[in-house]
Amino acid sequence: MLVFESCSTKKNTWTRRAYHNVTCHYNVYWNGMVSLGEGEEMLREKVTDDYNKVLRVYNYGTKEDAITLNPKMDRTIKKASIGIQRHSMTFGGKEYIKWVKDSYLMMGIAHFYKQDYTSARRVFDFVAKEFDNSPLHYEAILWLAKTYIQQERYEKAEASLNLLQSKLNDDDFPKSVDRELPLVYADFYIAKDDYNSAMPFLERGLELSNDHFVTTRIDYIIGQLNQMDNDYKSAIKYFKKVVKRNPPYKMAFEAQMNMAECYSEGSGDTKYINKVLKKMAKETKNKEYLDQIYYALAQIALSDGEDTLAINYLRKSVSTSVSDQVQKTTSSLQLADIYFDESDYNGAQAYYDTAAMSLPKDYPNYEVILNKTEILSQLVQQAQTITLQDSLQRLALMDTVELYSMIDKLIEEYEDEQERIAEEKENGGIQFVDMTRSTSTRPQGGGWYFDNTAALGRGRTEFIKKWGNRKLEDNWRLTDKRSMMQGFEENLTDEDIITTQDSTIVMITNPRDRQYYLQHIPRTPEQMAISDSLVIDAYNLLAYLYLEELRDTTMALDTYLNFQQNYPGNKYKLESWFALYKIYKANNDYEKSNYYSNLITSKYPESNYAKVIQDPDYFIKLSEQKNEIAKLYEKTFKAFNREQYYRVLNYSDRAVDLYPEDTTLVPKFLYLRAISLGAVNVADTMYASLIDLVLEYPSNSIAPLAKSVIKTLQFEYGLGIPDSTLLAQQEIAEKSIYSFNPDERHLVMILVETEQINISALKVRISDFDKKYFRLKRLRVKSLMLNNQTTIVTVSNFDSMDDAGNYLLALKNDEYVVSGLQNKDFEIYSISTTNYPIFYRDKGIKGYKEFFDLKYKRD
Repeated sequence: MLVFESCSTKKNTWTRRAYHNVTCHYNVYWNGMVSLGEGEEMLREKVTDDYNKVLRVYNYGTKEDAITLNPKMDRTIKKASIGIQRHSMTFGGKEYIKWVKDSYLMMGIAHFYKQDYTSARRVFDFVAKEFDNSPLHYEAILWLAKTYIQQERYEKAEASLNLLQSKLNDDDFPKSVDRELPLVYADFYIAKDDYNSAMPFLERGLELSNDHFVTTRIDYIIGQLNQMDNDYKSAIKYFKKVVKRNPPYKMAFEAQMNMAECYSEGSGDTKYINKVLKKMAKETKNKEYLDQIYYALAQIALSDGEDTLAINYLRKSVSTSVSDQVQKTTSSLQLADIYFDESDYNGAQAYYDTAAMSLPKDYPNYEVILNKTEILSQLVQQAQTITLQDSLQRLALMDTVELYSMIDKLIEEYEDEQERIAEEKENGGIQFVDMTRSTSTRPQGGGWYFDNTAALGRGRTEFIKKWGNRKLEDNWRLTDKRSMMQGFEENLTDEDIITTQDSTIVMITNPRDRQYYLQHIPRTPEQMAISDSLVIDAYNLLAYLYLEELRDTTMALDTYLNFQQNYPGNKYKLESWFALYKIYKANNDYEKSNYYSNLITSKYPESNYAKVIQDPDYFIKLSEQKNEIAKLYEKTFKAFNREQYYRVLNYSDRAVDLYPEDTTLVPKFLYLRAISLGAVNVADTMYASLIDLVLEYPSNSIAPLAKSVIKTLQFEYGLGIPDSTLLAQQEIAEKSIYSFNPDERHLVMILVETEQINISALKVRISDFDKKYFRLKRLRVKSLMLNNQTTIVTVSNFDSMDDAGNYLLALKNDEYVVSGLQNKDFEIYSISTTNYPIFYRDKGIKGYKEFFDLKYKRD
């Protein structure tokens, strides 16, 4: 009888309080905390840190990491709920069972680790207010601050932290909160990238913490911040402390790398760190990190002024990179920059190209790097073309015996080279192509180029294109030249057939076959002329790139002079003369600059080049004219914004009359004119004007906007023919039998081929997945035949579209569930409870997929 009376929570007696305190503690709370601790340990083992950034004090992992904790955290929440429901004794608004209060906090922490921050915030807020006379009040506010930080609600996080700071002197302020408060402050400031404010709290947290893992992590972060502030001595001190604490291998490795970087900045004796790094490079366990080790050694070599050694280390860093694309990119870019500064454009191009292959779009100077890579690729390609054609033309002058002897030697060299390349590939090496400049194309000079089969392929392809289309184009502008040489397919078989306007040509692509070399040689005067035209185009673009893109006047001058010497009557002679005029004038060599200026003004007096020589302000005057039209456009645009449409029409007509050759702004005037016509006239007039604009200026930046208005007019007024793609989307949106209700309850449906999939086994795997990761959702799994070929497996009980979407994402990525399934065997969608019966009646999978892609999928 006494036991039953003790179980009751209706009367506030000592025996009942004692019973429920003991029972709640040891039967419920203790088990919940064990599960919580196991989940925390799982998280610590699972999460990975990005050492390229300043570490956060706390790393709670990704959403995917949080899902793996669901079984542990759901058990914790369940135990907390049982403790609260069965053992709570509240009288006069006061909770008398200590472990019930603690169960609330435990529940909130479990929600936090699940990254269900809304539920966690509600629980912590309740604990802070409900138990304001308990130490739990302070712990709940601390967790509330952590929650706000994760939600990036920094004002509320700071308010919570400041509230705790103001209560530090309270008698019941917990020591555990006192120790952790500066760490949460530090995490708050690091999350906001306010590292200066974070530092004193890190140092204070380090003094108070008695947790080995935490102190090691704080030492590392302080080292990072000191390194960022160029306080290398202090940084080294903290990184050494990290290594001595025997942290996880990755952290110890990164600490040593950072120490090396600090030493390389001149903060210590590089002999010590060199010795450490070289020892690390020999250890098998560091094979995955060799790229970082060699990069660190390169930085030390650079700081010691040993540039050649640094280049060797950087090359090793790139060649040994296994999976760290960030490090490979960093090493490649630094090496490319070194080569570029030394005017070794071939080496620079190779490593810029390597970096560009994995360069993220948010990388600093992303566009600049890509542009430089493109320019250098063009440069190398033009030099290759010159050398290739020079070699081919010299072969054409040989007799048969001498020619075959030369080809046999080339075949032998090719085979030797293939063996060397195979060996280097095994070692992860990078191959280079020598960019040999030709000083003469006939009858001697230049380098051999048959070791580069890709270049031979490009040359042969270019010959075929030229023979099939005899017209020689003037490719003066850089944008035209970038399409001049086309890449050769890398996966060709021994014989490839290329069809031209004139004939079908069989290409031999095996470098071990004599015919492979013979087929490229220009045999006839016509073929020799084509070879010359390729060299002329390449020379012109190569010199232009040196002069205008790389600002290397020495190489530009050398190239232009060789160009004029070898091809004095070429079609680019006027441009070349003007370039030589500019170079000599900049070098104060007036005798030679006058020579070329006289050539230009006497032979081409009406050219822009002659005009700019005679009047250095010629382009300034052209610019002033452009400024005038720009000012007129500004006036026109203001009038348009003020709805002064007749004034817009007047200004636009004036611009077209005065500046008809300005193809940049005239289309914009025409656009404003067309819209204004629509405002003062009828839509048909606007439509016709916009059509004329798009047809006349299809490449202008205003064309897409004009096309958008045209499409709108097509749909709203029935003008013209509607765009088929937009019409299809409009039909989906307007004629769909489904309604879009994102806040309605949803279910997830998996459509599978009945004969291909074991439905029962699939349902078991989904049920196992739900119990493991979504136990508290109380999900229901059912199956139903949609038609003779397809079965629907549904998972229901989701509160909204987002709720179902999170589940869908986790399910699709779970190997256990999708094992045995192929993409072609199943489709998976979320669907509202309103749309589901409509879908089942209609049985139109394609129709719902279109609706789902339109409404549910987001980039």
